[in-house]
Amino acid sequence: MHLLAHRGYHASHPENTLDAFAAALKLGFEGIETDVRVSADHEPVLFHDRVAPSGEPVAALTRKQLSDVCGYTVPTLVEALNAFPNTLWNVEIKTPAAASVALPLLSHFEDSHRLLVTSFRHEVVLAAAELLGADCGLLCAHRPAAINSLLHAVMPHRNLRTLVWDCEIVDPDILRQANALGFRNAVYGAKTAYEHQLMREFGVHTVITDYPQHVGLRPA
Repeated sequence: MHLLAHRGYHASHPENTLDAFAAALKLGFEGIETDVRVSADHEPVLFHDRVAPSGEPVAALTRKQLSDVCGYTVPTLVEALNAFPNTLWNVEIKTPAAASVALPLLSHFEDSHRLLVTSFRHEVVLAAAELLGADCGLLCAHRPAAINSLLHAVMPHRNLRTLVWDCEIVDPDILRQANALGFRNAVYGAKTAYEHQLMREFGVHTVITDYPQHVGLRPA
């Protein structure tokens, strides 16, 4: 089972920063999940929330302005990939605008890096699967009544074979159906030791977590 640090290890460092990524890898995580938005000066910044701490939209701020209001340097996608090349990167693209900036950049890294490109915006994932040879995946916050309805559009794309589920809505039946159709399952959002163990018992391919202690990685 692959273990990815959700936005890095951010118990002691701001999330989605180079320090948080370094701390996660030092703990023993195989890879990092991070979020890409686009700033007002067209930089692919690693930032989760739509709105900055100042109450302004991230998209309305330059990278420097965003860094100033956050109190730390907000890294770019390229900086992170260059800093940690021997890492499995799950790059979540938050918006179509971010995709227009991030996908061409990712095309320069797909031969040298292990990448999984995901989004809740499934049209963004389809675009990524067409442009890139890297692995791509659908982020799923709902449990579909029928998995075929979710997967119909993605079947022609051989590099789009990962489903990333919210822990709260996943169950063994949907995982088995996905596996039978050739899809790998990843899960995010597990909080307790019990939930992490349950994901292991379900046989998920990847766990994206904020809690290293629940997956056998112990902070110093």
